[in-house]
Amino acid sequence: MEDFQNSVIINRRKRARRFTLRVCQVTGKISLTIPFRSSISAAKKFLEDNQNWVNKQLNQVIPKTYMSIGTRVPVEGIEREISLKKPRQEGHSLGGKKLFLDCTELEVGVMTKEFLLSHAAEVLVPIIKQNAEHVTKKIKNVRFKDTKSRWGSCSSEGSLMINWRLIMAPPSVYRYVVVHEVSHLKYMNHGVEFWKLVKTLHPSYLEDRAWLRNHGRKLKSFVFKTFDCS
Repeated sequence: MEDFQNSVIINRRKRARRFTLRVCQVTGKISLTIPFRSSISAAKKFLEDNQNWVNKQLNQVIPKTYMSIGTRVPVEGIEREISLKKPRQEGHSLGGKKLFLDCTELEVGVMTKEFLLSHAAEVLVPIIKQNAEHVTKKIKNVRFKDTKSRWGSCSSEGSLMINWRLIMAPPSVYRYVVVHEVSHLKYMNHGVEFWKLVKTLHPSYLEDRAWLRNHGRKLKSFVFKTFDCS
């Protein structure tokens, strides 16, 4: 506990009425929100009292996987070994169970992300448009982001956001997320009619939602930066 203040992010909030402890299961970072006038000693005591819970949460953190030649990264649910492209190949490509990248070794992380983002747009946009036609709704725009907590979102204006990391999941899983968000074009809630529509468009949604809950953190454990000192 000697490094308490260095290892835990303390957030003082005027509206906080109690201590709230969180452990990010993607990064392993510990944060503690405390009332504005609470003391550091009280915060330290709270953490000590909950150390077993913190340790349990930290044990569930999936180690980060950094990109390099030979690293295996899933693409549409199939693990692919990262390799540099062969002389006669052009650009990034998939072949067998390999992901061939047109780059230098120092660029592997950035180029892997570039490929996944491009592949996500190529594969998912047609699926989004196809399902939007089924619900007879128009899409304003589609954006691909790398969000910490959400796999997708839909605004009342018809703007969709999809987490591009979904392209690493099996096809049925990313199709479920697309259907989920497209269904919000018709129902901006999670009511009975919404889930009926999701089931109509994607009958296996329960299994795919469970897969995402069980394996989604793994998709977020891949690091695509050349260097990551965080």
